[in-house]
Amino acid sequence: MKSVNQIELFDEASPIAAIDLEAFLNEGGRHPVELKLTRNRVSMISVEFIPDGPAKVRAHEAFLKAPTPVLSSLRTYIRTRRKDAWKPVADFVHEIRLSHPSSGSESLTTRGEVYDLQSIYEGVNHEFFNGSVACRIGWGRGRPPGRRGRRTRSIRYGSWDTTTQTIRVHPILDDSQVKADFLRYIVFHEMLHTIVPEAKINGRRFDHSPQFRALERTFPNIDEMQALSQKLLDVLI
Repeated sequence: MKSVNQIELFDEASPIAAIDLEAFLNEGGRHPVELKLTRNRVSMISVEFIPDGPAKVRAHEAFLKAPTPVLSSLRTYIRTRRKDAWKPVADFVHEIRLSHPSSGSESLTTRGEVYDLQSIYEGVNHEFFNGSVACRIGWGRGRPPGRRGRRTRSIRYGSWDTTTQTIRVHPILDDSQVKADFLRYIVFHEMLHTIVPEAKINGRRFDHSPQFRALERTFPNIDEMQALSQKLLDVLI
């Protein structure tokens, strides 16, 4: 087995073993780090801090070829949670995405009359996901002309397409009567689908698993946001 220090001598283009990367992240730290490699191109790197427990790192296998300064910054971030240490990691993820663009080819509109979805997406990504989520976002289509003016008891404010890795937001929310926080909540909800897979419980598939709902509860003023989802029906439709 290679020594931990040997990682520092590797050429930046040479891959290392997962066990060595985990050892490198643990070197000199007071709290253990657990590493799990994935092929998830949506959430390419995430760190979960568990009180009195290990830091759990989920990283795309491309990090086995990451330059040493990037890995050192990741190790520093795990120990200090400093945002400046995270930047080289986020930049590395950005470079990977540029070299392997999304397969979706459909043109999406992000700027509405009131809200710019791209700006909201980037803010939510930075605040809640450390900039690790990569997906497309855009306004969806409005209701067909024959249905305009009809009353409905529900509406799908947002959707997540796992095939094209695309979030669509209902254009009815591009309205000054809609709080910006509510739109942020809808985008946050759909972004959670990129990191929480559907669950199978008693043979049934659930998009909103207990894990999903627990993470959703971390959104500020979640009860107010969920209440607004019903109240807005009377205002907008």
